Amino acid sequence: MADGDVLVDAEHTLRDGTRIRLFAVESSAYPGGVNYRFHYYDPTTGDSLLRYDNSQVPTHGAGHHHRHEWVAGDEEVSELEFEDLDSHLAAFETEVKNYE
Repeated sequence: MADGDVLVDAEHTLRDGTRIRLFAVESSAYPGGVNYRFHYYDPTTGDSLLRYDNSQVPTHGAGHHHRHEWVAGDEEVSELEFEDLDSHLAAFETEVKNYE
């Protein structure tokens, strides 16, 4: 694999109409060697529900790897552990399945 290689590029619509957008690209400029964004949202309202993403420099007071959740319209950002892309995707998908 080389920088710029797309590792994940998928979108899924769930039974309730919400959507999951998954994207990850190989990048030596990012911690873990991957630049990613996993997004769970409501396309009808445009509301974001849950997002995992990362940055080249620590942001949001939450390190390089972040979890964003919107609760009653307010965004909450927390730090995430990143081991590898597969386990990160699995954690996101588990959260979406259990999302209320």
